[in-house]
Amino acid sequence: MTHIADDSPTTPDRADKARLAWELYHGANGGEISDLITDLMHLADVDEHEGGGARAARQAVSNFLDEQPTWEPTPVYLGQYQPAGQDWITVAQGDESTEPEDVAGCLWTLMQKADFRTSEIPEHVRDLAAGAVLVADNGTAFRVIKNPALSG
Repeated sequence: MTHIADDSPTTPDRADKARLAWELYHGANGGEISDLITDLMHLADVDEHEGGGARAARQAVSNFLDEQPTWEPTPVYLGQYQPAGQDWITVAQGDESTEPEDVAGCLWTLMQKADFRTSEIPEHVRDLAAGAVLVADNGTAFRVIKNPALSG
């Protein structure tokens, strides 16, 4: 049984549905989310839900894994280049676990192709991570920006 629909909510949407239950539970009992899950399994046993806690846990894990592909993380940082006179092209991105310098490092090969000196690229990577826009002699520009979709 799967719970995915075309209008599947995002990870934050799904988490918000459970937030009140978690806050009430945690406020009364402390502990970790896993403690709430364990107690819900015991509740399924005590209240004689079909298959008890073990079935509820298996079904919950199955549903959770089925929903994972719909919860793609939104990139936080975009590594982009702009050939002279053209639009910006995103060639690298990183989520909240990625540093801007890691995203900037993904532009290394393109910077070489634009004739940046290889020995200077590590410094250019640091500059891009700090927010600089670099322009090669051939007019190709490079930047690392925060994803504009996250503002607002």
